[in-house]
Amino acid sequence: MQIKLKALCLAMPMLVSAWANANIQIYPSKGIFGLEQPCRNDPSKYEANGSSIVCDFSQAIDNESIRKQVEQLFVQSLKEGFDEQIVDTISQKTKNRTYIASLEVLRASEYIVKKDSTAEIFLPVTLSLKLTNVLSGEVIYSDSKTLSQPIQVLATEIDSSVTKTAIKQKFQSTLLMLTQQVTQELKSKLKVSETGTQVIDQWKSYFVLDKGFKQGIAAQAELSSADGDLIRVVHADSDYAVAVPVLMQNSSKHFSKVSTNTRQAMNKPKALVVDVLTYQGESKDLIEQIFSDAVGEQASFTLTPVNRRYSAMTQSISEQTGLAQSEDINQRELPEFFIRINVIPVIAYQQQIGKITQQQVFHSEVFAEMIDRSGRVIYSAHATDDIKDVISDGMGFSLEARKEVVLKNALLKLGQQFQKGIQFTRSDLKVSGSSGQNIVIDDAGERLSTGMKVHVYHSDKAAGRNILIPTWEATVLERQGTKVNAQLDFPVSSSDRLPVRSGDTVLLDSSAPVGDSKQSRVLCLGLHTEQIGEIPFYGFGPLIYHAFTSQSKRPFYATGSGFKGQTLLKDSVIAMTENAGFKKDMKVNFHIPTDECLQPVLKLEVKQDSIRCNADKSNCDATLVMASGARRFNQKAEKIGAYGLQQEIGLKGIDYQHRHEMYNIQMFEALPKILNQIVQKADSSQ
Repeated sequence: MQIKLKALCLAMPMLVSAWANANIQIYPSKGIFGLEQPCRNDPSKYEANGSSIVCDFSQAIDNESIRKQVEQLFVQSLKEGFDEQIVDTISQKTKNRTYIASLEVLRASEYIVKKDSTAEIFLPVTLSLKLTNVLSGEVIYSDSKTLSQPIQVLATEIDSSVTKTAIKQKFQSTLLMLTQQVTQELKSKLKVSETGTQVIDQWKSYFVLDKGFKQGIAAQAELSSADGDLIRVVHADSDYAVAVPVLMQNSSKHFSKVSTNTRQAMNKPKALVVDVLTYQGESKDLIEQIFSDAVGEQASFTLTPVNRRYSAMTQSISEQTGLAQSEDINQRELPEFFIRINVIPVIAYQQQIGKITQQQVFHSEVFAEMIDRSGRVIYSAHATDDIKDVISDGMGFSLEARKEVVLKNALLKLGQQFQKGIQFTRSDLKVSGSSGQNIVIDDAGERLSTGMKVHVYHSDKAAGRNILIPTWEATVLERQGTKVNAQLDFPVSSSDRLPVRSGDTVLLDSSAPVGDSKQSRVLCLGLHTEQIGEIPFYGFGPLIYHAFTSQSKRPFYATGSGFKGQTLLKDSVIAMTENAGFKKDMKVNFHIPTDECLQPVLKLEVKQDSIRCNADKSNCDATLVMASGARRFNQKAEKIGAYGLQQEIGLKGIDYQHRHEMYNIQMFEALPKILNQIVQKADSSQ
């Protein structure tokens, strides 16, 4: 009981500082964000990374009157909830306590469900509200709401001007309703806490703070003072923290951190979603939000939300308020880990099973990986969901609506896997020697692999206590037995270039298994998945990639080629961070293994004369012949071998009309076991 009481007392300072006491201001941003990219002309046509906004919506709100109504409703609803804390300007004195409230359209879709002589046109819209720190770009609150208001028309009137006008008006009214709903809910959902700390000592250019992660001061947190000074925490222990100056125009000693949930207050590694690969016009922001909500607060890491429109927003606010922002923005550092999500196209079809009954079948596959600062995949997960609905005479949900449900279910499972599957272990390694820009680290447990990014810490005393000071970021170069050579990249504090001495410490948070780190794998740059055969199958590349990243004993790096439509890891990190308040001169240097690389290869064919069907071809048996695996290439791009298996897969109960969809679903079921065998074969052959 005493232990629980102590933990509760430690949490109290974070919870008692209610919204009214936080003394922060909200500046309503003018305009609607999320509409900068080209819209989707054909609502039924999809492509890799395609827009989630249909052009009918963009045209509907490309109207000064509607935008003015949205803006007025936004401000009015905010003032009803927060009264005097809503401000119409930002000054140099208040900028450190001001948060930008902004509206962003995440998706606007349009799909038609025909019912004999009539048709129902569904028009779902998702609107997000964000609160963003005007200084750092940190998002402290993000919430969204979806509203779908269908309209009914005669089937012969779908393309008429009257219907087009009705769609336009419905999109406009939906946007107004969502603006009011998402803003009115802010008051009840926003739980603000504020943690204060003070500088109790200074060690060279570093500030030593009197509170640590038990009191809510976490590593990478950015703290501000009443005078507008800004510092960043570079190390947090249980009861102290070490920070470096970001913007110090005064000599502030008291700093504070505003947060909205316990995830931001715990001493957990930070992770940033840098890429979401889609093919069917899904909203990437909405996918990220569903995944983030599923990961939740119990995970061993904290997801770092970003506002991708931060730079445009601050520029707009500078014009609106006259506030000079150039020296303030673009100061954030990269987090420790990155996450990529891969959404395979949802398989959906409807088949007749009786005179008036049909069966709707839906299958969703999603993948995600966590990657460290070196580019190594430290965790990989794969989730799936199926829905089978029996409907009568077409009276059921539309295929598009159920596709959203099955995808959401799969994403929830994926997030829960990340919550439960990632557990970090801390390793405390010692520096045994240094020479110039190179150091030697003792690593008998083989926790370090080539290319890994690590931080070096120096132990000293400040404010009457033993403290650790992070001095350098370094990259592991090579291993020689239990000794690891690393290169010093750049100092943690730009004001100091401190020498690394024998006895200094390397602290390592890792979730990756130790394994055999002598040989690493990566997908070949410029060689995408090769697929031969008549059956289209999006899932093979992600499936074999997941098999290697989750099952192999050897490190796998995400720094090679991606899949169809996927951005290279380095480019996606730069694209995600360049407009979200992060440093412009960020050194994104990922490791790319050079020993060998892999190219996924799949040959998939229906065995000749294997198809046997009933009279109407609604029930067929068939045999698929599959050769799957990966080719191996050396650093000269010369093929040096392959890992693979050939196997026949017997399929039963295939509806010939929907054979490709059914082939795909059964391939997703059969392939994981086969690919795991290929990985085991690859591990044992070296």
